[in-house]
Amino acid sequence: MNLAGIDTNLVVALDALLKERNVTRAAKRLGLGQSATSHALARLRRLFGDALLVKAGRGLVLSERAAALVEPCSRAVAELDRLFSEPAVFDPRAARRTFRILATDNLEVYVLPRLSAILAKEAPFVDLRFHQLNADWATALVRGEFELKLGRSYKLSSGLRSEELFRDRLVCVARRGHPMGRRLSLRQYAALSHIVVTPGGPDPAFVDEALAGAGLERRVAIAVPHFLPALFAVSVSDSVLTVPSRLLAAVPALRLRSVPLPIRVAEYALSQVWSERHDADEGHRWLRSAIRRALNTSS
Repeated sequence: MNLAGIDTNLVVALDALLKERNVTRAAKRLGLGQSATSHALARLRRLFGDALLVKAGRGLVLSERAAALVEPCSRAVAELDRLFSEPAVFDPRAARRTFRILATDNLEVYVLPRLSAILAKEAPFVDLRFHQLNADWATALVRGEFELKLGRSYKLSSGLRSEELFRDRLVCVARRGHPMGRRLSLRQYAALSHIVVTPGGPDPAFVDEALAGAGLERRVAIAVPHFLPALFAVSVSDSVLTVPSRLLAAVPALRLRSVPLPIRVAEYALSQVWSERHDADEGHRWLRSAIRRALNTSS
């Protein structure tokens, strides 16, 4: 049987007729006139090549074919009802759900302390799984492998949505007592020993390009893939690190100090990015709101 040629209203009509075994009562259940219900029964009889409802005395009984259709028809109507029903309201207090988030470790440092508190208070059964940000994050979001990406804002490919969370700027960071002054010339900056975060860090490409444009080159003593070990290394050495300014406030125990970069650089935006498939999802909306609140940004 070709499903493309079947009116799904007939499935609902069949269910009512099989349950009521009476055209008048079936019509009342369906909210239709008796003539329309009789017409639906005639169409169903042609489709199945069976009488379905058979006269027995003053009433009707189910044919053998109809009796076999009662359970599958009832299940089909229930599935159709679920298919076209409004989605269930997301209740964070009762929801049991896991969200997978791509992020750089500095964004994890920013968001996790307050986000953990929000989860404990509002959504005790919601779980988060943070994963290291990779170059293929946009494709992974579109495929549904992850629900969210936190990080620096970039031009998005189709199928993605984004929301700016906050803006930040880069500064040069060193340990307390480091001999560098409160201001650095480009030459003084280049002469320092540097730690860089790569790949994925904010500074290597544009810093080295700016230095090269002035005929200078810096020495990269250490390169690491994460911000936190770089900060710890800086706190006990004479090397410096170019990092987002907000990161210093997240690690006060390291007692680091910062100075402005001797390179003109604009503030940059950090955002949360998600697939269009999750745009209207109530649970996902709650997650995005929780992250905004955890970062003290406007809702």
